[in-house]
Amino acid sequence: MDLQITPDRTIGQLQADFATAFPGLKIVFFSKAHQAYKGSPAKFLIDQTDTPLQQLSAHIHPGYLILEPDMVVWQMERLFETEYGLHVQVFRQSGDVWLETSVSDDLTLEQQQAKASASLHPQPIEIIDYREQD
Repeated sequence: MDLQITPDRTIGQLQADFATAFPGLKIVFFSKAHQAYKGSPAKFLIDQTDTPLQQLSAHIHPGYLILEPDMVVWQMERLFETEYGLHVQVFRQSGDVWLETSVSDDLTLEQQQAKASASLHPQPIEIIDYREQD
């Protein structure tokens, strides 16, 4: 997917575009960077989805981030950081809960999406009768 970046685009617009390509994942924006395989403290969460990108970083210029399904999560997060100075974390849906993927940052977006889909559509458990049969 090609994620369009412009100074006047909002967090919510990027989140909606990303969710269209990866419906079980979402990108969440923070005001401070985080280390690889570490979570971001909630106090740095930016939850106003109408915030224009130019308010988050002085490095916003018109362009595109090319996000492929086989891109590793930590690489995608770093791409946001290095290209635009944006601090993002990927979250994965697990049932009714959104999990920060910091522990599984080495999985690809496609693998994270598969985990999200599996959590929404669990395989039925086959019940086996272990009693003795004649």
